[in-house]
Amino acid sequence: MTYRLFRSVRVVVCVFVFATSSLFAATTIHVPADQPTIQAGINAASNGDTVLVSPGTYAENLNFNGKAITVRSLKGPAVTKIDGSQVGSVVTFSSHETRNSILKGFTITNGLANGAQDSGGGILIYGGGTSPSIIGNVITANSACSQGGGIYVIAGAPLIQGNTISNNFQSGCVGGEGAGIAVDNGESGLEIIGNTISLNVWRSGNGGGMNINAFGSTVIENNLITRNTATGVSPASQGGGIYINAGANVSLIQNLIDGNSADQGGGVYLGAQGGTSETVLNNTIANNISSQEGSAIYVAGSPSNIEFFNNLLIGGKDENAVFCDETFTTVPPFFETNDAFSSDGTDYLGSCVGETGQNGNISIAPLFISKTNYRLIGGSPVIDAGDNAAPGLPATDFAGNSRIINGNDGPTAIVDMGAYEFVPVTIKPSSLNFGLQSVGSTMTKTLTLTNAQNKSLTISSETSPTGYKVSGCGRSVAKFSSCTLTVTFEPSTTGLFKGKISVKDNAGNSPQSISVSGSAH
Repeated sequence: MTYRLFRSVRVVVCVFVFATSSLFAATTIHVPADQPTIQAGINAASNGDTVLVSPGTYAENLNFNGKAITVRSLKGPAVTKIDGSQVGSVVTFSSHETRNSILKGFTITNGLANGAQDSGGGILIYGGGTSPSIIGNVITANSACSQGGGIYVIAGAPLIQGNTISNNFQSGCVGGEGAGIAVDNGESGLEIIGNTISLNVWRSGNGGGMNINAFGSTVIENNLITRNTATGVSPASQGGGIYINAGANVSLIQNLIDGNSADQGGGVYLGAQGGTSETVLNNTIANNISSQEGSAIYVAGSPSNIEFFNNLLIGGKDENAVFCDETFTTVPPFFETNDAFSSDGTDYLGSCVGETGQNGNISIAPLFISKTNYRLIGGSPVIDAGDNAAPGLPATDFAGNSRIINGNDGPTAIVDMGAYEFVPVTIKPSSLNFGLQSVGSTMTKTLTLTNAQNKSLTISSETSPTGYKVSGCGRSVAKFSSCTLTVTFEPSTTGLFKGKISVKDNAGNSPQSISVSGSAH
């Protein structure tokens, strides 16, 4: 082949490759500009495409039809609603969709599941291997006859993350489970992470917030589960916040579970089956209501492989906090470094009675900031009282702070009990931007330093980068008080000035730093 012919062939091949790659490039389909409805956009889409939906209310009942596509709103759930018109589930996944099938940024509402598929009023995820991603939606005011007013999963392992799931309920049936989320025969890999699950009501069954019936590895982490109700069951409703009846590995990690109600297990009901391995780690379960036992948590079944680490298990006034049912076995779960406490009530009952004083378990008021704010105040007995070696300990707490902070200025940083890590001293905001200023000019901004400790803070030094100076607060800050730091930007030359302002003190998280930036001309 001559050189000229080789070049011609190479050009043809390159053109073909470019044309082929362009042919299969992902496409964005705009609704309603390109397609009149969301379902029409789904029907027109190919794997890898995005269906981008403009603000509005869409009276539709969607089916992804097995496509690996992203269906998302342009401007978020506050202005983009899918209304199911009470004629079925609002959105259905039933054709082995994967995590690449993404539903994001909608209000999902007015779904009613009471026909052939009588579960999953808002979203129905149906069939082995069906595992889509449900991210950043508001799933509200949906109902189902049998299970899952908000979301129902059967034999799948979806990612359910960052959603608000509220005011979903049961209609038209008696029995069933799971007003907010119901999972039946969940498969390995199921993740329920960072959702707010609130004000859901299941009027004749278990699991006001969630019902989890899983047979594979399941992670429930960083969720706010609040003011859900399970009621109307004889002899007892179970799991106001969460009802778990699992046959495999379930990890309940760093959730805030409060204000839920049921007859047994106002916060959580754990119905462990044989072979179950469950880890309950760094949760705050508080102020839930139980008319019988287990205001915070009720454990039943075969719980010998359930492990509790670093939890705050706080019962309602005059109630029992933790109850371990002895019906099937007298072998209790394993408890280590937990605080089980109820004002004028009992800590542990049933087979787990006597855990207080063993393996670092205590029973004492944890000292929250308020009845509705479950962060810890300085001097709390649960600060630096956990176990750093607890399996699966997250790197950050429920608020996103570093998970292990030296909260009492001891020789070693130890994890706190509960969902929140105590931060002794904070500086806010976390950064200051002075913009573009003239050489020789002066500009000031302020910071707030807060001493959250139950002791005075001693400041040893403040440091600042070139072009800045910091003043204020003096050398001591009283306990539970704040002071103002003034940061002055004084550029003496042209250029970019950035770095960190740092305060060194005797708190366990010293030094505290914030970023500063500015430029001069």
